[in-house]
Amino acid sequence: MNNFEQSKLSRCFARVPGLLLLGMVLGLVALGGCDSSANEDDGRLTVVATTTMIADLARQIAGDDARVEGIMRTGEDPHIYDVTPRAAEMIRSADLVLMNGLHLEATLGEIIANSAGDLSVALAEQDGIVPLTGGSGLSVAPDPHCWMDVNQFRLYAEKARDALIAADPAHAEGYRKRAEAYIAELVELDKWVREQFDTVPKAQRVIVTSHDAFAYFGRAYEIEVHGVIGISTEQEPTPQHIEALQKLVSERGVRALFLETSVSNTLNQIVQSVAGRSGASIGGTLYSDSLGDAGSGADTYIGMIRQNTTTIVKALKGGLNQ
Repeated sequence: MNNFEQSKLSRCFARVPGLLLLGMVLGLVALGGCDSSANEDDGRLTVVATTTMIADLARQIAGDDARVEGIMRTGEDPHIYDVTPRAAEMIRSADLVLMNGLHLEATLGEIIANSAGDLSVALAEQDGIVPLTGGSGLSVAPDPHCWMDVNQFRLYAEKARDALIAADPAHAEGYRKRAEAYIAELVELDKWVREQFDTVPKAQRVIVTSHDAFAYFGRAYEIEVHGVIGISTEQEPTPQHIEALQKLVSERGVRALFLETSVSNTLNQIVQSVAGRSGASIGGTLYSDSLGDAGSGADTYIGMIRQNTTTIVKALKGGLNQ
């Protein structure tokens, strides 16, 4: 019996009062599971992913061999995600939970630790990724936005592949082949992003965003990045920081500032205010902590990175979205 099968049995037994255990065992033999609906348990590995980026990654590698469920919907902010009973049940019923880690999931991360334990895998927490930090003094914290560097997201894919194989070795070959194909796409994506920014003089590669989610993107592709607030959208912008940001935009001649899809209107309004007072323009809207809706062009990780890159490059070269 593999880890997947053992975890399904142990979870089933944990939900059942002792007097019903014998009957439940017989039921498991007949039905092959303990979920209340056949639609919810078709015999495949059940993988739960926290963010929309990780859900997309998991689907690319799992194919039809596993059932992938995403907790967060497009546009939801993982920093301040309000855990629902549905999310808690998804985690409790999962055979494998794929999460970002580095405290991105906040309260949701605590529930995963308590309910999923060893069945959870934090993709950003691995030897190949050295986190940047955000904050100051005693508040320094690891920056969880590692997926913004395509090469680091490739490491996410490798760790997710290994987690799927460990949980469901019967389908190992399928997971390996799909991961190999997806990683090849990520290698090409990274090359394409570099080629796009090569068309922008380095002196012009300065961007301002609603929150500091693009530091890894900036480090990977040689862009200077500034945010209205730090790495967490729970933070409050200070008047002093906003004033300093406005001064930087004016003195450096920053060509464009960017809004984000998954942050509060307040943060985006501050970006618009800084742009207005400094004479800069809004260069467009970027996807940071969430993919876009279906049909947006940013409804996959690869699509999101392509769309962000195209928006930033266009703005930095002077083709602004007014």
